[in-house]
Amino acid sequence: MDGNYNNYSSSFGGGGGGGFMPGETNSPAGGKTGDRDNKTLRPVTVKQVLDASQPFPEAAFQIDGADVANVLIMGQVRNISSQSTNVTYIIDDGTGGVEVKKWIDSATADNMDTDEGKAPGDGKTEVQLNGFARVFGSIKSFANRRHIGAHSVRPLSNINELHTHLLEATAVHLFFTRGPPGGAAAAATAAGNAGGADAVMGGADDYSGGQNKALASMSLVAKKIYNLLKNEPQDESGLHMQVIASKLNMPATEVARAGEELLGAGVIFSTMDEQTWAILEY
Repeated sequence: MDGNYNNYSSSFGGGGGGGFMPGETNSPAGGKTGDRDNKTLRPVTVKQVLDASQPFPEAAFQIDGADVANVLIMGQVRNISSQSTNVTYIIDDGTGGVEVKKWIDSATADNMDTDEGKAPGDGKTEVQLNGFARVFGSIKSFANRRHIGAHSVRPLSNINELHTHLLEATAVHLFFTRGPPGGAAAAATAAGNAGGADAVMGGADDYSGGQNKALASMSLVAKKIYNLLKNEPQDESGLHMQVIASKLNMPATEVARAGEELLGAGVIFSTMDEQTWAILEY
């Protein structure tokens, strides 16, 4: 991935996938002026949505210490529940699953932005169960449960959209946690990672970027799986769990447990299904 994620600023000034969205709906009554002025759109993972902080109930949600007005997630549709007033989806991107609620406005039911609110069908503009979708909305919390209030839910036309989205989410995360490329914080982090890579497995492996710290505390099996995914020739969808088990001569159950470690740490992600994995490059 291109290391230049400097297009992103604290207001996501239109760089790449963190672009400026001029047409966001109005904030709820009583909201802060700053919230109404913040009309940015940030690409995130489901895990980031679930882990987002909120200083107090009326405050804006924050990810990596920055206020978030609108978010963009992409993932597989695990469930669709249609009611007269709304459609609820469960979206899973490999880092977790989140509920997405799209309200149906009967006055604009024929508008193209509400096509996804109809029952699943064969239309190209309709979201399909077990298909992949992109969701644009805002983070909500009700009864201590986090969900996304969707402004738009659309099917993906190409799986590469999902891969690109994950890379964009990573780039924005790196900007807020490490600063722009070439900055003092980024240089210090890079130096620390270079020294820590050799310590993970006695100097035998080269773990790049932010994975070092997570990998250092993982099991030996997880490290072997990571090395295989990193070095084994493969297409963009990665390797299936059974292929990994065969190549490493390990029981599938052991590989599955180690895979959960890697998924939980965010160093790999699921692609075609929950048992096909690829490395999340930083």
